[in-house]
Amino acid sequence: IVHRYDIILIQEVKDSDLSATNKLMEQVSENPSPYNYKHIVSEPLGRSTYKERYLFIYRQETVSVVKNFTYDDGCEPCGTDTFIREPFVVMFSSASSVVQNFVLIPQHTSPDLAVHEVDALHDVVLYTRQQWNTNDILLLGDFNAGCSYITANNWSKIRLYTNKSYHWLIPDSADTTTTDTVCPYDRQALF
Repeated sequence: IVHRYDIILIQEVKDSDLSATNKLMEQVSENPSPYNYKHIVSEPLGRSTYKERYLFIYRQETVSVVKNFTYDDGCEPCGTDTFIREPFVVMFSSASSVVQNFVLIPQHTSPDLAVHEVDALHDVVLYTRQQWNTNDILLLGDFNAGCSYITANNWSKIRLYTNKSYHWLIPDSADTTTTDTVCPYDRQALF
């Protein structure tokens, strides 16, 4: 699957010592492909001992990482932070695309805080635009943006949804789950 794409995002990586990540990268390299792959991975993210990482795997012949940061959302020990798992903001460059530099911001929201966290992604976009002087931004990931986590009544409270600068690429009617539920948890929003 990795060989089909220039960039892939893997969320919920619970690989504290990166041994599974390294093994995956070895397997990707061993399989025949005209491309070479690199990766960039976030630090472990989370408020408790339970941590997750974001992992991007990319073709080094077609894209490269320009810069990255983990969004500082406040004091975790103080309880004033915004996200359970902070966004990992990565700028990629591609000489073969219309947009040379673009930013990908993955997010795995907490189901119980999905409304609050999806709304706060607007602040992450504003900060990224200010820091890097770019408007080419794609938010993506498991937003838990549907069914009981974000209901029809909640959307008016979410700036990422009410601000017409964002284009949601996966509609509310989509089913992005592998279970019997029909929910559009996984989303992409283009700024």
